[in-house]
Order: sequence, then structure tokens, then C-alpha cells
Amino acid sequence: MGNDENTESRIEAAIARLQVAADAAVDARTQGSLDTGEGAADTSVAQENAALKWELEEMGKKYAALKEKTEMVSGRLDKSIGQLSMMLEQ
Repeated sequence: MGNDENTESRIEAAIARLQVAADAAVDARTQGSLDTGEGAADTSVAQENAALKWELEEMGKKYAALKEKTEMVSGRLDKSIGQLSMMLEQ
């Protein structure tokens, strides 16, 4: 389970970094729209934003899959512990 917890914390950290980067991209885009020279910079910000959004979605999917596996393993462990407890009581 330690490996799953480590993976989950790494995913959470990556999601947090992506969120910060996405927020920065939105801020940069907002700031850029105040300038008179928008255009190419606007396109690169939009591309970066799309890439970050895609990466965030992928990380979210991986996080959901890991969470599901963790819950399944936890359930199995609980069941095994219950069975062992019943055997020890006999």
C-alpha cells in the first residue's frame, strides 16, 4: 500500500502544479489581452492551456483509477483481516 500512497501523493502534487500552471496561463492571457500586441502570444498561450488541460484530465483519470484500486485492495484486506479474526476466535 505504501507504493500506492506514494503514487497517489505524486499525482496530487502533479495536479496541484498543473493547476498553478493553468492559473498562471490564464493570468498571462488576461494580462496579454490588455496589451495592444496580442496575436501570436495569444495562440501559444491557448496551445499551452489546451496541453495543460489535457494533461490535467489524464492525471485525473489516473488518479481515479488508482483510487479505485486502492479501495479494492483495502476491501480485500478488510475481508482477509475479518476472516483471520474469525479463525483465531475458533
